[in-house]
Amino acid sequence: MVWVQIALLPVIIVMINVTNGGVMWRWNLINNLLVAGYILGLLALPVSRGLEKPGLLKWWLRIDFWFSAITAILALPLLFYVGRLYIDAEDGDYILYHTRGLIMSAPHYDLGKKEGLFIRPMSKSVQINDDDNGKIECFKVDTLRGCFYGLSRGSAQASWVLPLDSTKYHQHIAYITELIDSIYKAQPLFRDYYHGTFVFPDNFAEINYESSSIIHYEDSIYYDIDRIDGDSLHVTIINSGVTELPYSKDSAGNLSPKEVKTFVEKLKGGKR
Repeated sequence: MVWVQIALLPVIIVMINVTNGGVMWRWNLINNLLVAGYILGLLALPVSRGLEKPGLLKWWLRIDFWFSAITAILALPLLFYVGRLYIDAEDGDYILYHTRGLIMSAPHYDLGKKEGLFIRPMSKSVQINDDDNGKIECFKVDTLRGCFYGLSRGSAQASWVLPLDSTKYHQHIAYITELIDSIYKAQPLFRDYYHGTFVFPDNFAEINYESSSIIHYEDSIYYDIDRIDGDSLHVTIINSGVTELPYSKDSAGNLSPKEVKTFVEKLKGGKR
């Protein structure tokens, strides 16, 4: 047990250096090996009682036990909570995962790809405000059309259609546009803690549905559409300045992604 614990240290150091290349070990191997090292340090002394041991080993076991016990009070809770990778959904070699920290400003679920013993982050993420209480019912990665999409239900609802490969995404405008519309319709809308993110394939404009009343639309200009009450819309346009305009509640139809895009295009054309 002592030799195994000692051998774990250089192994973990090498594993940490390997991950400096931008990959992560699958199955939380580094965290789990560190936990194993602490457990060995806590068990070696009690297990050795009654066994004949040289004096140096006796002192080593005592020092190791108390060092492991004292540091484990802080380290073990962190190893079980901070920095661990939690896989929320899988589609073939692709996964949607999140990690935890002591302080997180917004919960982002990241896209990654399995590569043997590793997971390589894809620099793509989805915002899901569920505090680990959601259930991702649909998660798909379409490499042919260069997109990934899905929806999550639970205490906080979310849906998304986002580009994985911009060239392929743009080449399949009709399919992606229809996909955005179908994913939007599949999820109950405008509820508390709802979040939807969609990127249009023709101009890569992004539309975000926040909570129960706010819609953000951004291409070269930023539009903030707020359903302030049941009768009107409040539109804020940010483009080298801030313009605020009132509109009737029917100006953007049912506020689906397609209807919001049409509404914004009319705003750009100066139509009221």
